[in-house]
Amino acid sequence: NPAEIDFVVLTHAHLDHCGRLPKLYREGFRGKIYCTPATAELAKTILTDAAQIQEHGVTEEQIKILFDRTDANNTAKLFRKLDYTTPLQITPKIKLRLQDAGHILGSALVELWLDDKKIVFSGDLGNSPVPILRDPIIIKEADYVVCESTYGNRLHAPIKNRENDLLTAALFAKQHNAQIIIPSFALERTQDLLYTFNLLKNQGKFPNIPVMLDSPLASEITEIYRKYTDLFDDDFQKQLSTDPDLFDFPGLRLISTPAESKKLNTLTGAAVIIAGSGMADAGRIPHHILHHASNPDNQIIFTGYQVPGTLGRRILDGAKRVKIYKYFANIRARVTGIESFSAHADQASILKWLGGFTTKPMVFITHGEDDSRAILATKIGQQLKSKTYQPKLQEIISL
Repeated sequence: NPAEIDFVVLTHAHLDHCGRLPKLYREGFRGKIYCTPATAELAKTILTDAAQIQEHGVTEEQIKILFDRTDANNTAKLFRKLDYTTPLQITPKIKLRLQDAGHILGSALVELWLDDKKIVFSGDLGNSPVPILRDPIIIKEADYVVCESTYGNRLHAPIKNRENDLLTAALFAKQHNAQIIIPSFALERTQDLLYTFNLLKNQGKFPNIPVMLDSPLASEITEIYRKYTDLFDDDFQKQLSTDPDLFDFPGLRLISTPAESKKLNTLTGAAVIIAGSGMADAGRIPHHILHHASNPDNQIIFTGYQVPGTLGRRILDGAKRVKIYKYFANIRARVTGIESFSAHADQASILKWLGGFTTKPMVFITHGEDDSRAILATKIGQQLKSKTYQPKLQEIISL
């Protein structure tokens, strides 16, 4: 019964973590939602956008919407902002503290003291070291750890590869007078892309071609990023002394209206188009794929995980003909994936973070496919000598 829940701790503003909070509100929840100030602002923006998509995209013949804008706005009123490192005594027996998780702006690790026991929740761990964000805070003591395992079965490509891969793609586009289409998540991934393009521009390496950001949501989120530059890492702070806006650069054009977006369908000449959604299933990116994918000199570049069944995954897996809305698109463009943009810790980074505990906490492995969880559990046992458990969906565990 949602009405009986006293409080929620929100680790960060990605939709797979905050996306059902308005549904919880709709079903009776009126408790407090603890999160960082940046997460509160980002989550309100994300949830409002999600509500608008449901209100305009769901017909009577389809499933009922999970929530509307009223639910999203009322949910935002329940946010209670808590700065990193600040302990909060929620009740005489419950204490909470948030630490930087290095995943996206405002993301948090959760330290929760219950009576004489301590539980640490990793939330989503950041992929360290990455540009912009600080590394996840190392925590030394816990009785239990609930740890994510998204990439518990693999290692990421070096971070430096992202610059080289984007530069190579841009030089090819310039040489062949062609377009680069990048499906991108509005939160975090787009800001990473803008930062990387800016870096290449400042180094004098990036060719003179326009970069179109065709995502009003991403533009709005980037404005929020600009408000919280004090949360970014030391290298980012140093760069601000010579470049006051690391998410902007000559040649960047923000596309706002649908009419402006449609003009890109007939775009000629070398250009980069960044648009949502990140898996190409929604937003404005399907239109750009539909109109530009048939040119063998054009490029479609994926910078994030593509869920099986999505348009992005079908294209990345090599489909030569895909249905977009009521049309069919022939995929003749060069299709690539840049794996070095991941915001999640890989296996080595997860093990490094868990290795920071001076105690040997029991580790509950969550937030990953079964294969990732199983492989990570084996590695934790071998390298850290900690006990692990892989909870099942809906399982209740007594500590």
